Amino acid sequence: METEDLLKEATLFFKSEQAYDKLFKQFRKKYESLGRIGGTISVQLFSERELEVIASFYGTTKETLMKKGTIHVAQFASQLQETKYYGIELKQLLDYYFGEEIISKKQRKEIAQHRLESHLQQLASSYPLLFDWLLYVLSTPSDMRWVVRLAEKDVTYFDQLVGKLAKAREHLPTKPERLPMFSQRITADPHAFDINTDLGKLFIDVLAFYHPEWSKHEVPQTTESINELLRVHHIYRDDLLNFVTCSGLLAETMEDVLHPVWSAAVKMNTVQNVPLRELFVINRIFPAIGSHVWVVENSGVCSALLDELPNTPIVSTNGQFKLAAWILLDLLAKEGCTIYYASDFDPEGLGMAERLLYRYPQHVRVWQMSIRAYKKSNPVKSIDEERLKKLERIEHPDLLTLAQEIKRTKKVGYQEALVKDMLHDIQQKLLRA
Repeated sequence: METEDLLKEATLFFKSEQAYDKLFKQFRKKYESLGRIGGTISVQLFSERELEVIASFYGTTKETLMKKGTIHVAQFASQLQETKYYGIELKQLLDYYFGEEIISKKQRKEIAQHRLESHLQQLASSYPLLFDWLLYVLSTPSDMRWVVRLAEKDVTYFDQLVGKLAKAREHLPTKPERLPMFSQRITADPHAFDINTDLGKLFIDVLAFYHPEWSKHEVPQTTESINELLRVHHIYRDDLLNFVTCSGLLAETMEDVLHPVWSAAVKMNTVQNVPLRELFVINRIFPAIGSHVWVVENSGVCSALLDELPNTPIVSTNGQFKLAAWILLDLLAKEGCTIYYASDFDPEGLGMAERLLYRYPQHVRVWQMSIRAYKKSNPVKSIDEERLKKLERIEHPDLLTLAQEIKRTKKVGYQEALVKDMLHDIQQKLLRA
């Protein structure tokens, strides 16, 4: 009998009994797991009636099979050669039985990987602007595994995302543009590039990959760093609620003339909450008096200082730095100003101070942030262990001993306790201006 006919007859025979169908499905699972004919199947998966049928194939009894406890796949393959279906391999029969070539999970994964690699290479050829990035994805480093998983999950969806990314990179703005407007222009959906979407995350990854100031292995994760990356590409997420508080500062417009609003604010000792959009039209920012600017993170401290010295050139970041604060500080540093920064004595405050020191090494001085000032603040509130770990990342020599002292005492100190000393420092500088 021809092999094809023999396979057909064997398949009809084994499909005629539910016990064999159940057994063959278990054989398939074993092959997919091991990649070969082998392993054992527990007899507990079968009813007594099913075990009677299987036992008859071996020419034994149900009781004997139950006593063994398992069915050996390789033994079934050997027994097959003792039947009228001699010459048919069990793997050959399983393929015919299920109507497809059965492959192991490892093989399936390798095939899928090969297909994905070929597809990514085709995409790279189709989108030259993303060629290097797609090849980097193809190399599957740890930071790119999420992108690979995204492609594996739905390759058609991934192709659509890549097409939009290529268009976005080709049409990056040359002047300030809000992210929703950019998104609408590229995709007709103002929320397509929101940073919590797949496309938004990929967009940040692509921008970081191709920007020389970012490491290919360090995609920005914080809101601050993401905003900064978008900014260097003239894209802004929010230009109204993103603001910085300041007083005693003058500004010039792009036409090199004094900005009338800033001039009036200085004349009236008025505090400004300057939104990001208003900073786009500014070319210079500088103190109205002298060349020193004081920066505090706490709006209450800022207000208390201005109560006594209303003409102080001062900036309040209102906690963590927003993009508006960074732009203002960039312009002050560009003017050669000396920037005195004071924060609370806690891990977050020292972290902010360190970022300033590294960003403006020639211009920033820590202010009232010594161990003496820390002790004078009378720290009483405890810092939990999780927050204390942040102090281990402080490396700047101007902050290192203070970080060690705070870690030792495990207490927070607040700058409100130092307002009188801060006023004295400002007054001395203003008198010399």
